Amino acid sequence: MYTMKPVQEAARTQGQDKAPSSAATGSKGDMAALEGRQEDILKKLSKLRIDIEELRAILRQPSQVTASSLSTSSNVKCPPCPELGESRDIVVYASPKNPPYSLLGLARVWRASCPIQISNHTHSSVKEAPSAALTFVNEVTGVPNLKIILIWKEVPETELVINPIRHIAVRGETNILRFLSRVGPTDYAYEANSNLSQVALLDEVLDNCQRLARSKTVKEKQAIVRTFNASLGKSEWMCGQPKLSIIDTAVWSVLKQQGPSAALTQTLTKWMERCDSMLL
Repeated sequence: MYTMKPVQEAARTQGQDKAPSSAATGSKGDMAALEGRQEDILKKLSKLRIDIEELRAILRQPSQVTASSLSTSSNVKCPPCPELGESRDIVVYASPKNPPYSLLGLARVWRASCPIQISNHTHSSVKEAPSAALTFVNEVTGVPNLKIILIWKEVPETELVINPIRHIAVRGETNILRFLSRVGPTDYAYEANSNLSQVALLDEVLDNCQRLARSKTVKEKQAIVRTFNASLGKSEWMCGQPKLSIIDTAVWSVLKQQGPSAALTQTLTKWMERCDSMLL
């Protein structure tokens, strides 16, 4: 005869023997996942470092404003915007496939009341500068109220960076125009209209501009273009505005990006010609 351990104790001992092996396997899996996340973070940090270095190099370049013009100050001040700082410099990233023509338009119509200086640069992600790059350079008489540094980069949509340190960004050309209308000349601040119904109508047109920029199918694009035709109606400018507004600038820009595929009506074609004469 010999003594035998109880069955329950034997099973418990066997389970304890297997536990370290299972724990070791789990530990290896967690370590591999942690290393993978660490590798992703390091890649993102490396890309961010390259972007910051490129931006730093661009900002160190001399301004296009001549020394003689520095003695002349603008008589018109844009509304205060603490986020822009004293220099009032902003950076805009734009895809070569969708040039933000609205920036050119604003520089043209605001040249007397709020001068804008535009300079452009090409990011390393873009193999060659777009054909439109030369268009996005303008000369400013006197000190500009606003300096826009346009960087051509492969981005999903146009992005404005106000404060890179605090990661404050505005995405989408339409939303950028909304922002600029708040820091630009007061007569272009469409939201200052006391008629809230009219403001909502103008906002709807801006939303449709954003929808057109993101639309994929021809059917969807044509439907949005028809809404623009309805917003114009028989008026000279969008939504019956007495003069060219930020809304016209937004619609004009997105339709220029669409090219011939927009299939404009005769009314919209004539309106585009009026916009070209004032915004280009």
